[in-house]
Amino acid sequence: MDTTTQGVARTFGPETLPPALRAACLLWLVAIGAGVVESVIGASGVIAAEGFGPGLAANIALRTVVYGGAALLVLHLYRGRGWARIALAVLLGCIGLATLVVPLVGWFADGGDAGAALAAADAADLAYYTVRGLHIAAVPAAMVAMFLPSSGAHLRRRP
Repeated sequence: MDTTTQGVARTFGPETLPPALRAACLLWLVAIGAGVVESVIGASGVIAAEGFGPGLAANIALRTVVYGGAALLVLHLYRGRGWARIALAVLLGCIGLATLVVPLVGWFADGGDAGAALAAADAADLAYYTVRGLHIAAVPAAMVAMFLPSSGAHLRRRP
């Protein structure tokens, strides 16, 4: 949408985003959505096994804050705020990805067998594994897209 402010034409909106930065925003939203779906699957399993308790309530509250904050950072990135790129890189690209990958690496290091886990998996487990895989794949893809030259050039031009 074009607007004119004090005789100076400026363009605002998603049409000004380079494709790489638009892809980064979309991939971050995919990662956040996958995290939400993982949380729902995990919480459903806990509720079925143990009921709804204060520990689960605290976990849901924490995840709500984390995913809500992450979505706000993506919105700021979409609006061209360079500081949001750094925040996303550190918080989701490094710390968040580590929380996804380190336990998985530890599981494999302790002799985890992916084939046996898949063979024993029920529908909820398979859904969880699929969504977790999507989550893990979306984060590095978003990081790459966010730091491509066209993304950086766009963010440097924005106030």
